[in-house]
Amino acid sequence: MIEVPTPPRKRGLRWWGWALIALGALAVVAVPAIAIAGIFAYVDHSLTETSPDQPFIDGPAQQPDAQSPLGCETPCFTIEAALLMAVTAEEVAPLSIEDERYGVDEFEPASVASVAPGIGEKWLGVGGDAECAFVPANAPFIAVGADSQSDDPILWIQTWETDDEVMDLAARSFATTEAATQFMLDLHERVVNCPWQDLDIPTAGGLDSSLVQITPQAAIEVPPEVAAVGWTREGTPGPRWRSYTWDLQRGNLVLQVRVLTDGRILEQDVAQYTELLAQRLATLPVPTE
Repeated sequence: MIEVPTPPRKRGLRWWGWALIALGALAVVAVPAIAIAGIFAYVDHSLTETSPDQPFIDGPAQQPDAQSPLGCETPCFTIEAALLMAVTAEEVAPLSIEDERYGVDEFEPASVASVAPGIGEKWLGVGGDAECAFVPANAPFIAVGADSQSDDPILWIQTWETDDEVMDLAARSFATTEAATQFMLDLHERVVNCPWQDLDIPTAGGLDSSLVQITPQAAIEVPPEVAAVGWTREGTPGPRWRSYTWDLQRGNLVLQVRVLTDGRILEQDVAQYTELLAQRLATLPVPTE
């Protein structure tokens, strides 16, 4: 089990509830009140509940930097601005997810440095590569290396869940637009350089390790001020257990959109949903002094 430090919280919910599933489909974790924690997750459900193997969308390559970056003399957004990216039940309904598990204002912001090192240590402990330490993150950060020591604030906005389908939103406020842009470019390179990870985590099928495959997603349509980097994680036993992750950047703010599914939510569904969030991010008001 992954255990990470607990940042301040406004109401007595444990922060790692936001983690829910980071790798998905690797192991069952039994925890009172919250059934999944850290980077391990569910695998013990019937194959008959999942969709057939689904080929990836064949489309243009991602553009990890915005066409018209938003520049500000001071940081464009505080971390609290990310709360405006919260979604309603109607907006999340196209994913066939109905229940808000954790809502806006449940948790106070944390910092990358208060969360990432613990996740990174466990990631390396199960055989994960430092280059691929974006995989276990449940917010926009790299869990191993210089980025894990950042004081940038991060915020868990919402988690929606129905059965085995989960959607969560998290955000990070960088000091500058340039720092956020560099994070996106670095993440884009890491995704390309991490096609798979063979982790020392037993599978439900009795194997001693779990093969995790990481695939860049085809580009989505975003406004000129928004950059987007997306990737898919498939865990043992295959594409019936997937997570889709998109990081969206505007100015110094990066929003992470994560959808975890046993196969019933399709890649195209996630792409269309993320495009809607990218449109909202593009209209987020920039404070004026």
